[in-house]
Amino acid sequence: MNPFNLAFVALLLFAASTPAALWESADFDCSINLPDSNSSNSPTNWTTIGSTEEGTLVGASRIDRSAFIFLGYVDLSKRKKFHLNEKSIEELEKRYFGEGQGFRRGLERISLHGMPGYRLTGDSVYHGAHYGLVVNMFEANNRIYQIAGMKEDDLHPLKDPDIRGSMASFKLLSR
Repeated sequence: MNPFNLAFVALLLFAASTPAALWESADFDCSINLPDSNSSNSPTNWTTIGSTEEGTLVGASRIDRSAFIFLGYVDLSKRKKFHLNEKSIEELEKRYFGEGQGFRRGLERISLHGMPGYRLTGDSVYHGAHYGLVVNMFEANNRIYQIAGMKEDDLHPLKDPDIRGSMASFKLLSR
């Protein structure tokens, strides 16, 4: 087999075995592996979704809308004295647990790749359905990054390997 065909076959095998779609942005200095699917035949497969809502960068959802992952941010460039801490969480959580949208059950300190942050857990109503929600928040690069995972009728969305893997894959880009 010639080297070109061998390289092509190797690329196909690698792509077929890769269950994630890498999203990376130099503008926002971060990356995340979103769950991805090779076929749209199953309602439990994932599809990448976008949003025009300010502060939302990228997301993914199961085709049957039973689970979601979102990556967003809060721009701190105009709020010099605002920082991620237990006091600021009350303001930041309104995006996820606003009136009539659900409630927060827990708050804990976490670390991801050596980056300190916070994890909020709770329940949310989204498009009329009830979801368990987990939100990881980290402050870096004059932003508060927010990585959220939701699963319908499940109080512990991090038990889902796709959600857990995607949320754990969040990274700041090296400069």
